[in-house]
Amino acid sequence: GQAMADLLSKQGEAVDLTVGIEKAGGPLATVVARELDTDIAAYAPSKHQWEEGDIEEFDGSFSRNFADIRDRECYVVDDTVTSGTTMTETVEAIREEGGEPVAGVVLVDKQGLDAVDGVPVYSLIRAIRVGDA
Repeated sequence: GQAMADLLSKQGEAVDLTVGIEKAGGPLATVVARELDTDIAAYAPSKHQWEEGDIEEFDGSFSRNFADIRDRECYVVDDTVTSGTTMTETVEAIREEGGEPVAGVVLVDKQGLDAVDGVPVYSLIRAIRVGDA
């Protein structure tokens, strides 16, 4: 979490909110928020809102137990980027709530993302596939 905070520390002067993508991104976001002295918010993506059937019927949501998003610049924190879908959904949801995502960070990037919807994404580890499986 401290290394993730270090990657984000130079990304914005007015950032005062860190958004953790539940479930594993939440604890990491807590450390990042503490290190960068920001408030914290939590986002549960749509893939965590359904049990069976069509995922398209469900939307992600922000926890009401944490800070509000509106009119705030924020960082986005998660554990892993596999396809980029969850990070993209979270960036879009922040904008829909009136916030402005400044940068994202993950522990492991399996996709090779440099940015999502114009928001730079940093990773501690970039996992790449070597050769054909």
